[in-house]
Amino acid sequence: MRKGFTLLELIIVIIVFVIIAGSAMWFFAVGLRTWLSGMDRTEIRHDSALAMERMVRELTQTKSITIAQEDAITFIADVNDDGADESINLTTVAGNLERKVTGVGTILARNVSNFQLAYYDLNDDLLSFPVLGADRDNVRVIEITLTMNKADETIVLSSGAYARNQ
Repeated sequence: MRKGFTLLELIIVIIVFVIIAGSAMWFFAVGLRTWLSGMDRTEIRHDSALAMERMVRELTQTKSITIAQEDAITFIADVNDDGADESINLTTVAGNLERKVTGVGTILARNVSNFQLAYYDLNDDLLSFPVLGADRDNVRVIEITLTMNKADETIVLSSGAYARNQ
């Protein structure tokens, strides 16, 4: 009797191996996709929380607002406590939330799909756009809405800053 495998036995073993390997790869791919999705979610949550915290902290130090638009704000504040006021501009540029201090820009957050501001006066009345002159000088609360997207993850944060020095 000859020892060995027949061609049919080899084909059956190969088919079983391919099915097992394919199943293992499918489970690996699902796990990897889930892990990457979690990383995207963690990244945009972290970036949006840091950006929101910084904007609120700086807006509470506002001494005056020079530009109050729906998607941008420029204000004067001493954010680095050196005794000199800085002009700070917050706006979105090409999907990035940008912060400019006296003309020098840094990116606060990437993957920004919406950056929206609303302004309220001392009586909690919503000011209509454009906010100019006396209305701009009476801004007391600035409501910030920040929407960020990365891959299939979206996060929306909203907060308000009381401009106590305004």
